Amino acid sequence: MANNTPVKHPYTLAEAVDKLVEEFDERQKAEVALTFHTALYLLHFSLGCHIRRTFGLWAPDSPLRRDCSRVAGQNDLPPDEASRVIIEALWDRLHLQRQDAARI
Repeated sequence: MANNTPVKHPYTLAEAVDKLVEEFDERQKAEVALTFHTALYLLHFSLGCHIRRTFGLWAPDSPLRRDCSRVAGQNDLPPDEASRVIIEALWDRLHLQRQDAARI
């Protein structure tokens, strides 16, 4: 039996990051947080592909893509660039959480 329930993609950058944080296990979170910011491009074909595919960034009318474009100060980012914005926001959150945990 086919599941005809429409997939609800995140509408905002914050929702996308929340969803990724929820679905990642602790090892995956640590891998992203411990990646050097200058090396985040290495996640383009793995995590970036997952984000583009599962969050509907290929759709020209994607609300999430529009929000990523707004955050980046652009009119319309291509899906690859929108996924980069999401990866950087995810890194920011996980990196800060890791730093806060280290202070305790």
